Amino acid sequence: MSGLRDYHAWNIAATRFAAAPDALSPEQAARLADEVERALVLESRILETHEALAIVLPYDRIADAVDGWRGENPACDLADAILVEALRRELTVQAVLDTVTARVPSADEAAVRAFFAENPGRFHRPERRAVRHILITVNPEYPDNTEDAARARVDVLADELKAGAAFADLAARHSECPTAMRGGEVGTVAAGALYPEIEALAFSLPVGAWGGPVRTELGWHLVACDDILPGGDTPYAEAEAAIRAHLTKRARRDAQVAWLRALMNRPVVVAA
Repeated sequence: MSGLRDYHAWNIAATRFAAAPDALSPEQAARLADEVERALVLESRILETHEALAIVLPYDRIADAVDGWRGENPACDLADAILVEALRRELTVQAVLDTVTARVPSADEAAVRAFFAENPGRFHRPERRAVRHILITVNPEYPDNTEDAARARVDVLADELKAGAAFADLAARHSECPTAMRGGEVGTVAAGALYPEIEALAFSLPVGAWGGPVRTELGWHLVACDDILPGGDTPYAEAEAAIRAHLTKRARRDAQVAWLRALMNRPVVVAA
């Protein structure tokens, strides 16, 4: 069993602590030892079930799993024989759990409709806006970015927009925000995603319009609205598939948890 312990220790240490087992602190090593023992007990109990006895894994699948595991863990020197056995057990456990969850049918129509009716807030789409901006930062350490200089620069850009310049072109050439590489494109956002000053302006503009300057803690902005996606309620027909998938996943998870909890009441002895 020591080889299996080493396998579980490696996996758990990587997942929990992002480190190899021999790189852990004493406290982490103690936690790891406890988790390894629990994993071995649970694995052993699952493998003793009649569901596990019905699982037959082709060797090619195990060999592929070994190759994949070695590729993901090149620093680990566990022997092939250990990995073959450890991954055979792991794949069998997963197949058993899949069998348990597969017994649970998909959520029925009544359950789906009830969820839709009882959770109206989940199916409301807020209005969203496709927003661009131009930023001239305020930083008194640089002459071109003092408060007065930054405001003067953004006013010049505003005059160019009034004269017909393309917002995206000016953003690409002058904005001091990483979004300049996308012509100032911030993205399509709902309320609450932007600085309040930018949001208030962006959500007041008609499509194709721009406004500003407005001041945030970053500096002076010009803001454009490229598109408006109206809010509204998602109809049942559009929400049905997602609700059914959610309810089915939840029911199958609960069934798996209940099945595993029952297993933990069965005594088992793990070999040293």
